[in-house]
Amino acid sequence: MTVVTSFIDSFNPFAIAQQFTLQGLLKKTHHIWYYIVTLFLTNYLASFIFYTGVSILNEQFLTTYWTILAFPTAVLAFIAGNILIWYSIRSFLINWKTRKFLMDKSDNETKELELKFSEKKVTPTSLIGIGFTTTVIEFSTAAPFIAYLTVVQQFQPTFGQLLLLLLIYNLIFSWPLFALYFLFVGFQTTFEKIYTRMNVVLQMVSAFLLPILFFIIALLLLTYAVNIIF
Repeated sequence: MTVVTSFIDSFNPFAIAQQFTLQGLLKKTHHIWYYIVTLFLTNYLASFIFYTGVSILNEQFLTTYWTILAFPTAVLAFIAGNILIWYSIRSFLINWKTRKFLMDKSDNETKELELKFSEKKVTPTSLIGIGFTTTVIEFSTAAPFIAYLTVVQQFQPTFGQLLLLLLIYNLIFSWPLFALYFLFVGFQTTFEKIYTRMNVVLQMVSAFLLPILFFIIALLLLTYAVNIIF
């Protein structure tokens, strides 16, 4: 069951397309592992936390204390959501104004500034942020995975068995990302030709992808906070 479910769940077009795009923005090919490993670890930890949450619910612990924890949790979500909205809008506007500024310059000035702007690559820190944000967004729609964890919980595995099952699941779930990396390494010349033709699109993604992802996370946090508080 673990192998079949994780294999079916592994065909994640969003994560695969995102990795393909990010790969073209990196100066060093191996930096994409920051993104892949972040996705893997976040999924692994999230699955463990969710499983633990299901167990807690069955013991009615969370039901007893949720009335105390609900409001402060919502307040923290509200604060975090507002901070992320401010950051995402600020980053988006800065990049937008930079692009507009380039368009208003003369040809020579534009070429010089465009070169500097085009040199902006996705850093390892950004890759970690994108990987984490992507996983959080997708986990809310991971119905097969959640159903799988619910079934596993009914068998009451030991702690060691649980960690092993989750490790196997997430390794199989992540195999397309591993495969895409090694495919890129094996056919790097071909991929680089594709990325050269997509240069303008890739630079726009580099500038605006992370702010948009943070904005989506902020909306989810604010929606949660408003539902609890009001």
